[in-house]
Formats: sequence, structure tokens, C-alpha cells
Amino acid sequence: MVKREQKRTIDMTSGPLLKPLLFFILPLIGSGIFQQLYNTVDFIFIGNLLNKTSAAAVGAGSTLTFCFIGLFSGIAAGTTVVIANAFGAKDRNRAVIALDTSVIFCFFAGIILTVLGIIFAPAVLAMLNTPETAMAEAVVYFRVYMLSIPAMIFYNTCSGAMRATGDAKTPFHILALCGFVNVAADAFFLMVIPLGVFGVAVATVIAQCLSAVLIFIAITKKSAPLRLDPRHLGFNAKILKKVLYVGLPTGLQTMLITVSNVMVQYYINGLGETAVAAFATYYRVENLLYLPILAFGQAAVAFAGQNDGAGQIRRIFKGANIMTLLCGGITVIVAGFILLFPDIVLRWFIRDDSVIAAATVIASVAFPFYWLNAFIEIYAGSLRGMNRALSPMFIIILNICAMRLFLLALFTHVNYVLSAIAAVYPLSWAGASLFLILAFILVIKKELRLHAQRESA
Repeated sequence: MVKREQKRTIDMTSGPLLKPLLFFILPLIGSGIFQQLYNTVDFIFIGNLLNKTSAAAVGAGSTLTFCFIGLFSGIAAGTTVVIANAFGAKDRNRAVIALDTSVIFCFFAGIILTVLGIIFAPAVLAMLNTPETAMAEAVVYFRVYMLSIPAMIFYNTCSGAMRATGDAKTPFHILALCGFVNVAADAFFLMVIPLGVFGVAVATVIAQCLSAVLIFIAITKKSAPLRLDPRHLGFNAKILKKVLYVGLPTGLQTMLITVSNVMVQYYINGLGETAVAAFATYYRVENLLYLPILAFGQAAVAFAGQNDGAGQIRRIFKGANIMTLLCGGITVIVAGFILLFPDIVLRWFIRDDSVIAAATVIASVAFPFYWLNAFIEIYAGSLRGMNRALSPMFIIILNICAMRLFLLALFTHVNYVLSAIAAVYPLSWAGASLFLILAFILVIKKELRLHAQRESA
């Protein structure tokens, strides 16, 4: 049993580069597909069985939800980096303490976040200029969805710890099962017991809670490569500081990106219900395109983390470049298919012709340049894996947040239309990717120079 569990881990610090990366990335892509089912399937059911008012409500509620969970997704990334560094350095004790510490911190923080979200949902949605017709359903969706946040945070923390050891298969298997549960629950609460938006949110809560239970079972097994023992949880303030050193900048960056998207949502809401539903539909299609990019970014964190712990700096550089080429190529192919057949793809999510026409305009502006996100995720992830989380944070905040909001205000002042709002995305991606490439090259050169000095000393 122990040997079978250990086969799930991948040591990425030696041997050929491409094979272990592919074996690690493919389950991550699969995990991303099933994780996206939580929101995407919700929207498919709503778009086909309900109406565009409900679609707008879920769109407004989902944008706010991403803002709340962004911070703790970053902390989970910090856990991944600390454990990957320890795993690469063959320091198992430090890896276990990092897992324990992260779980304890995120458990209590998740409960606080849920309570705050439920209390302030109406006020925040009103501040976002949510259309009156969609307000009541948006509040319901968001409040019910927030009940899943502690489970989601726990799952992300534990799955990040598993990825740090090279185990991407276990989270994939869990999310595959929970994705199907989410689909079944959506169908039940919309077709058997028609509960509308409330039922869709309940389905998501059920699936997220199940994923937390299953990953708890997996990570507490005695044969697990990295085990969480609830009876002997340790807490180390110094380890937490290291987790937060990487996690807080990453989480703050994610949260601020979402805040900038919330500001974008404000402008979108001002164009009316059709525009809100169109952007919500576009985001669902974009999620499918973003899946491989996110998987490669997560792989970059674990790969760089392990190799940084092992002192393999040149390997980090080669691995990042290989992942960027693969990821960029996949993105171009998928984006090209969507641009060739937008009506077919968009009709998976909604049937309203006016919404499909508006979403097609948005996609035609953004998707030709979506491959730029491969540079952003992989080079930023590599820098975080090397414990350099501040530079990608500042670069992404400057470009994805500040520049995006500036361009948004400028473009909508000149011409307040959907295409003007959509245009801010590729421009901000281009700026962020350029600066991240430069930062990555500079850090690699510095680390190689320091490594050479240590060897000659």
C-alpha cells in the first residue's frame, strides 16, 4: 500500500523534463475541468432552463465570490511552495509541519470569511450596481454559495500540499467524482425539485463539501506520502510566516485582480441585463480556455519549488520555457476553435440570441490574445516557487489591476460599449507578460550567480 501511494508522487528534480511534467500537468488539467463544473454547469442549467435575469444574478454573485476566495487560494499556493521546497530538500518533517499549520490557519479564517460574506452580501452587491431585476436572486445565490467557502479552502490547501509532492492524481480523482455529483444535484434541484438559483447554489455547496470530506480521508491515511494527523496537529509560527510570505502576496494579487474585475463588473452592469448576462456567458467560456493555463501555472509552482529546494536553478529555467511553449500552443488551438464556432460554443451556456451576439463581440476582442496568459501564469508561478512572490505581485497589480482600471475609465469615457470594456483585457495581459518575462530572467541570472559563488567559496 505504501509503495502504491508513493507512486503517485513525482520527483521533478532529476531526469528528463518533459515526461514528468506531462504526467503531472495532465491530472491538473483534469482537476481544473471538474472544478470548473461547479460554476460552469450551474450556468449551463440556468441559461437553458431559466432566463437571462437568473444568468445575470449568478454572474454578479460569482464575481464577488471569486474576490472572497482569492486571498485564501493564494495562501494555499504559499503552502504548496513551502512543502515543495521541503520535499525537494528531502526535509519531510518541515513539510508535515507546513501542512498542519496551513490547515489550522485556513480553517478559522474560512469560517470568519463565510460569516462576513453572508452578512454584507446585499450591501456589497448594491455597491456593484447589480441590476435591480437580478438583485434578489444574486443575494440568495451568493449567501448560499458562501457556505461552501470553508470546505473549498480546506480542499485547496490539502490539494496544494499534494501537488507539492508531485501527487496531482488524487485531487483529480476527487474532483472528477464531485463534478459528476454537482451535475446530478443541479439537475435534481432544477428539474425534479425546481428551486431556481437557490437550488443551483445548494448543488455547489454539496459538491464542495464532498470534495473536502474526500480529500480529508485521502490525506489522513497512514500510507499517504504527506499525512495530516488530526490527533497530533502541530503549529509553527515561523513556518506560517514562510507560508504567508509567499501566500499573502499571491492571495492579495488574486484578490486585487478580482477587485479589478468587480470594477469591470460595475461598468458592465451599467450597460444593462443583456450585457451582464453576455459577460457572464463569456466568463464561462473563458474558464474552459483558462483551464490548461491554470494547470501549467500550478505545475510551475510545484516544479520550481522542488527544484529550488534541490538547488537546480537551470532546470527551473528550462522547465518554465518548455511549459510556456506547450501551454501557449494549446491555448492558440482552443481559442481558435472558439473564434471559428462562437455560436455553437456559446449556445452550450445560454439560448438567448441577444446575449450570444453580445458575448461573441467580447470573445472576438479578447481571445486572439489569450495566449499571453501562458506567460503570466507560468513565469509568475515559477517566481513564486522560488520564493519570489513580491515581484509577480507588483507586476500583476500594476498591469492587470491599475492599468486595466485606467484603460477601462478611458475607453468607456470615449465609447461606452461592450467592445471598449473587452479591449482592456488583452492590453493588460501584454504589459504583465512582458514584465514577468524580464523579472524571471533577472531572478534566474541572480540565482545562478549566487550558486556559482557558493560553489567557489
